[in-house]
Amino acid sequence: MRRVFCLVFTVILALGSLDLTRAQEEDEAPQGGIRAPSAGEALQGDMPIIGTTAIPGFEAWALSFAYVDDSTGTWFLIAEGTTPIEEDVITHWNTTTITDGSYHLRLVIDLDKGEMVEFVVPNVRIRNYTPVETSTPTLTPTIDPASASATPTPTATPIPPTPTLLPTNPIEISNRDFANSLSQGGMTALVIFLVIGLYVSIRRTFR
Repeated sequence: MRRVFCLVFTVILALGSLDLTRAQEEDEAPQGGIRAPSAGEALQGDMPIIGTTAIPGFEAWALSFAYVDDSTGTWFLIAEGTTPIEEDVITHWNTTTITDGSYHLRLVIDLDKGEMVEFVVPNVRIRNYTPVETSTPTLTPTIDPASASATPTPTATPIPPTPTLLPTNPIEISNRDFANSLSQGGMTALVIFLVIGLYVSIRRTFR
């Protein structure tokens, strides 16, 4: 009977190690997306778009932009390709060909089985022909030496656009998925244990 318990314990450890190995491999897989430019950044001239398209199941990628104030949801293609890229220049965007303004930048990655994921960098500011807004200065109050009760007059400064969060990575592994895999391995081991126990019982009966 001790051998049966040892065998069942070994099977459970093997199944658990296999699930952990798969989870680690998926966690170590490169995460796609645009690394630069960032949300709210001001761009001028020919800008390199840096990021990653080499994710599991990769087939092709497409980079496009859209006007922030465009309610039609129209996207204009910048470049596309079928070569996986990992933390490198995806393409260059010549911003001088469009008017100054605020735009959304989108990277779409086509995967096998007809699936796709997209990553959006919101509120990218093109400033080729208009001044680039400076960062908000810190107000330093000044006091008239003749009057200690004098109060400084604050100067209003423009507030840069608020960036929005990127969409959740659809290929991320949840704790629920990991728990389900581990429970399935335990159920398999339990079935093996019952079969072995039944076999031992039958042999003892016929001796």
